[in-house]
Amino acid sequence: MSVSASERPSVLPEGKLLYQCDFPIRWGDMDALGHVNNTVYFRYFEQTRLEWYEQSGFGSLSSKDKSILIVDNHAEYLKPVVYPAHVTIRMGAHSPGRSSFISTYTLAVGDVLYTRASSKVVWVDIKAGKSTPMPEAAREMFASDSDSHE
Repeated sequence: MSVSASERPSVLPEGKLLYQCDFPIRWGDMDALGHVNNTVYFRYFEQTRLEWYEQSGFGSLSSKDKSILIVDNHAEYLKPVVYPAHVTIRMGAHSPGRSSFISTYTLAVGDVLYTRASSKVVWVDIKAGKSTPMPEAAREMFASDSDSHE
């Protein structure tokens, strides 16, 4: 039984769409069951988040002053991804707080959704070892509803 495009889950993440990138699946991403290992998905999301962070002008995640860290991760695996494939990761954001936001991700092959995920991301002062207010540029980026997909 085929599913029409209108019945498929959206490949857009919850919240405002912030970033998109593509990855080729590597043979080494596979596990003994013949599909991408569950831990590898979080590496894909990490790379997407890193590219977004640096290309948005927030600096380097290896900064000794301020950076972001993940305090919660969740993934819902809808279909197994197998080699060979090219995946598209889309990163969204919603629920900005004083120092944190919810980052959402979708992983798709073509127009088919394979995985949905989310992370709670917190801005931190590395030297003080505690959260710090989100940069105003990030707050403005999240506040714009013009690209919201909720």
